[in-house]
Amino acid sequence: MQVKGDVERVSGLEPRDFVEKFEPLDQPVVIADGAADWLAVARWSPAYLKERLGGITVRHKVSSTHQHPNFHEPTLAGMFARGTSTLAELIDAVTTGPREARSRRLFTGDEQWLLRRRDGETLLDPELGPLYRDVELPSYIPRDRLYTVWAWFSGPGVRTWLHYDNNGCHNLNAQITGAKEALLFAPDELERLYPFSPDGPNPAHNCAAVDVEAPDFSRYPAFRDATAVRARIEAGDLLFIPAWWSHTFRHEGDFNSNVNFWWKPALERDNAVSRREATMAAAKSPSG
Repeated sequence: MQVKGDVERVSGLEPRDFVEKFEPLDQPVVIADGAADWLAVARWSPAYLKERLGGITVRHKVSSTHQHPNFHEPTLAGMFARGTSTLAELIDAVTTGPREARSRRLFTGDEQWLLRRRDGETLLDPELGPLYRDVELPSYIPRDRLYTVWAWFSGPGVRTWLHYDNNGCHNLNAQITGAKEALLFAPDELERLYPFSPDGPNPAHNCAAVDVEAPDFSRYPAFRDATAVRARIEAGDLLFIPAWWSHTFRHEGDFNSNVNFWWKPALERDNAVSRREATMAAAKSPSG
C-alpha cells in the first residue's frame, strides 16, 4: 500500500465553495477549525459527560485487541463482541488504566444513534439526544438530506477496521476531543482491498479482509498496489469522507470523541463500490 499524499486542509471554507469544489467531485477535505466554536469542543471532557449522562446504560464494542472489529478472531461472536455498562463506566474504562486495555472498548452510533431522520421527521435518541444541543449541523450539509448523526467515544490506540459506509451517504466527521489519523481509499481501489464476499460467513461485506496494520501479501497481493490519502484531524476539525470511499481510523488522543453527520448525495454515484452494493441489493430482492 502506498500513501500518495495528505488530504487538502483548508480554513474558513465557505459552504458555496464546498458544494462547488469538494462535494460534487467526491474530493475529501479537512476543514480546519470547522467545529472549533461548538459548545461540545469546549465541554466534552470525561468529567462533563459523566456528570451529564453518566448514569445511562449503553452498549459498546469490545475487542481482544485494539482493532474494531477484530477479524482475526476465529468466530463471529468474537469479531463482533459487545458489552453493556453505564456511560460513566465506559468512559472510566477508556480513560484510566493500561493503555492497551483502554483501546479494547469503543462506543459508536451503531449501538445507539444520536439523531436520525426518517420520512421527513427528525428523531433524537431519548437518552443521548441532549448531547446534540452541544453541536451544530454544519452549514455544508443540506438539512433535508441529513440521514443520521452518531457520537463516538474511545481511548488511545483504537483502530477501526478498513471499510466503506454501505448507507451510500457522505460523511462529515467532526473531531470534538482528542485526535485521529485516517487513511482514505477511493472507490476504484475496491478490488485491491479484498472486501469480504457477500456469499461468505462474515456478514461485514463492506469491510476489507486485509489488515492494513499487518497485510498478508501472500493472501492479498494486490494490496501492495493500493493507494490511499492520509488525513489527521484534531479537536474542532471536520473531515469530509465522500460516499463510498473506504476508510480506517487510528484514534490517537487520550480521550477521543467525535460526531459524524451522514447525508445523502444529491445525485447517485456510479463507481465500483456503489455497483457492488446495487448488485447485492438486487440479489436479495424477491425478484432478484
